[in-house]
Amino acid sequence: MSEEKDQKELPEKAQKPETSEKPAMTEKSEKKKKRVKPVNERGRTAFGRFLRNYGYLFVTVLVMLALFRGIFLLGFVTSGSMETTLPTHSVFLSWHLSYAVGDPVPERGDIVLFDSEELGQTLVKRVVGLPGETVSFKDGYVLIDGTELEERYLPVQGITYSHGENDRFTVPEGCVFLLGDHRDDSLDSRFWQDPFVPASNIRARALAVVSLWPGNTWLGVRRVG
Repeated sequence: MSEEKDQKELPEKAQKPETSEKPAMTEKSEKKKKRVKPVNERGRTAFGRFLRNYGYLFVTVLVMLALFRGIFLLGFVTSGSMETTLPTHSVFLSWHLSYAVGDPVPERGDIVLFDSEELGQTLVKRVVGLPGETVSFKDGYVLIDGTELEERYLPVQGITYSHGENDRFTVPEGCVFLLGDHRDDSLDSRFWQDPFVPASNIRARALAVVSLWPGNTWLGVRRVG
């Protein structure tokens, strides 16, 4: 009887498998875990706050540099050769892309900022003669191909003289003939050894002038182009 009882209990024990414990994590697997660097929340917050408060200043500076380096130019008038249009000690704003992306030859009447190879300076004068035209003078007036030029922008009419009444200047292609508005006090194309300025030397066209210097012929802001 005891043997039969033992034989019956045997299969019941076999049906109950022993539970096995989970294998412990090895050192190798622990090393595979990536270490996460702590984030400096304080520094990141301070930088973000700085950008929110002052970031627009950096953007403004960058935009202004782009505008005044590639699109606009500022000029300072140091002489009275363009009186009264550009008073002495006034500041004028000029448009650089006018000739850079368009026709390189300006129109008659444009006030231009240009590099003078003869004088080694950057000057500002008004365009009077265009390529192919003949500029001459008679009784204090400018003649273009023999026809008197109307110049309403001049403060005084009838005082435009050259070395002689018979001086004639035929403007070559790609060049212009320039005069200052203060005709009796302007060193310009009438008196230069080379009276013609290449269009490639023209840097910008004047748009507006600011005159705030005490004693100037006028004060304020005016459009000139």
